[in-house]
Amino acid sequence: MKGVFFLLEVSGLSFHYQPHVPVLTNLTFSVLDGEIVGLLGKNGVGKTTALKLILGLLPLEKGSVCLGNYSLDLHPMQYKKQINYVSDSHDIYNNLTGKEYLNFIADMYEVPSETRSKIYTPLIEAFQVEKYLNSPIKKLSHGTKQKIAVIASLVNDPLLWVLDEPMTGLDVESVQVLKELIQSRAAHGKSVLFSSHILEICENLCDKIVIMQAGTLQKTIELRDNPSYISLEDIYLEVVNDVPMDKGFSIKQNNP
Repeated sequence: MKGVFFLLEVSGLSFHYQPHVPVLTNLTFSVLDGEIVGLLGKNGVGKTTALKLILGLLPLEKGSVCLGNYSLDLHPMQYKKQINYVSDSHDIYNNLTGKEYLNFIADMYEVPSETRSKIYTPLIEAFQVEKYLNSPIKKLSHGTKQKIAVIASLVNDPLLWVLDEPMTGLDVESVQVLKELIQSRAAHGKSVLFSSHILEICENLCDKIVIMQAGTLQKTIELRDNPSYISLEDIYLEVVNDVPMDKGFSIKQNNP
């Protein structure tokens, strides 16, 4: 059962990599506790940049991000202890083995050995990666790297689990495992925020979808409040191409 507590509040995020070339402009949205939220948009609209700002991997230029009672700007350590992340790139840890990487992430979050084992073991079995854990990450396929990254990202049992294009490179069985993990965490009151450019993934998993275009929020769609909603493809086309849509569908439009 979804609560009414705003776990994540993103307010007025703007960001430039180069002067006068905005990547994000006044991005504002929220994530409730126990909610699955998808950032949906074409490649290059600013989804990854938005996630990196939320994670504190890029400096806040304008706007604010709060997780529960903690502001990223004012309480960075407390904020970051409650969050974890699956990137769309895993090259930075290429010289570690899979096992070394898992322990490295657990050490970062100060997770005791017994606790990390209880968390990691069922995930290693579910993703069937045990035979790869003693191999250097640089020798593994993208899909196997992705599975290990997913496993590592749950070691601190994060209140907010952030994933950037998480299904990319995964086999069918692993996609199903990941979907079940996302749904299970939400069912236990934890929140999930992920980016995707694939409509049906968002449609099947999300409680809420934030449609981004040109670095800003176009519309927020509350899927679970609309059990008779038309296809997300029709909604998306209406947003990005100004195609008329069935008037009976309820959409919450962003009003900064």
